[in-house]
Amino acid sequence: MTGRIAVLDDDDEMLGLLKLVLAKAGFAVDAYATPGKFFDGLLRRRPDLCLIDVQLPGMDGRDVVRVLRANEATRAVPMMLMSAVAVSSGDVVLGVDQGADEYFTKPLDMDLLVARIRNLLARARPRAPAAEEAARWKDVAAYPEEHRATLKGRDVALTHLELMLLLAFLRQPNRVLPRSWLLQSVWESLPSVSTRTVDKHVESLRRKFPPLADRIETVVGIGYTFRP
Repeated sequence: MTGRIAVLDDDDEMLGLLKLVLAKAGFAVDAYATPGKFFDGLLRRRPDLCLIDVQLPGMDGRDVVRVLRANEATRAVPMMLMSAVAVSSGDVVLGVDQGADEYFTKPLDMDLLVARIRNLLARARPRAPAAEEAARWKDVAAYPEEHRATLKGRDVALTHLELMLLLAFLRQPNRVLPRSWLLQSVWESLPSVSTRTVDKHVESLRRKFPPLADRIETVVGIGYTFRP
């Protein structure tokens, strides 16, 4: 399969047709006739793309998109709206403003619909990250792609967090790095991490890289700065 599509439409005939067309195109399809069943289904299995009709029982399809965009678990999922009634340019603009990536009017051009779905899915797929360059200062070097660091050409054993902290200093010389910034960028703001943890890791870097001992300066009450 090339992706999982969640379809929401209260028209049984249209729902059946979309299931047939999308399955024939190679997609796995989860079909729902009501917003309630749709939301319940997304809790069990997140789709790769949502195709949502605007006219629904009890809830406007544009509001469905707005709710999904407000939810962290679904906000990045590509979403397409469709309608046989709300077909004016103003309706399309409103749908896009609510968070839809595409807006189709009915009757649907099925070939175009499948092509646009494939395009959206291709754009949404994560791309391989660009190779990260090594960071160096004199005899100290850090290689993020190889997950290692060296001093005078010899490997120095570092934890992942120590390596990320070293990279933060080497890549931003002469910049004051607050402890709060380091927690967010290196520790990714883990709630259980205290600023004292940052201090301990800085102490560890100073021990393992003696040339950095007097170069990573403490900025009282704020954080640290690397002075090359």
